Amino acid sequence: MNRFSGAFGWTLLLAVGMAGAANADTLYARLGGTDGVAAIANELIDRTAADPVLGRSFKDSNLKRIKQHLAEQFCKLAGGGCAYTGDDMREVHAGHDIREAEFYGMVDLLTGIMKSRRIALGDRNEFLALLAPLKRDVVRIPPDTH
Repeated sequence: MNRFSGAFGWTLLLAVGMAGAANADTLYARLGGTDGVAAIANELIDRTAADPVLGRSFKDSNLKRIKQHLAEQFCKLAGGGCAYTGDDMREVHAGHDIREAEFYGMVDLLTGIMKSRRIALGDRNEFLALLAPLKRDVVRIPPDTH
């Protein structure tokens, strides 16, 4: 092996190692990667569906499918490189008449779940900020009564 190929090999190994280190610093990684994101999604759906107020929109729903798609969505939003294979958020939530209070109730559950998993405050806030734009597709805006 000549000096050039040896140096190139070490440079390549160093670059790959640095790329791996950079990926470890993604929000997705800080949420626990595949297992962490799936656990957060699963617990969120379980707790929401079991709640007497928040759970009404999950009645007669396929919770396993919802958990899968929510984990995909969390992964994608947090930079995990996943593809979301679920349906359009607006269409999925259209017939559920979800109110703002219910949306924020679920946000409270999610915040508590992340806190119990010892996810840092900054990471929790970063993740919630990524989820916030979904509100417009989830919450039904009552007609103007003026």
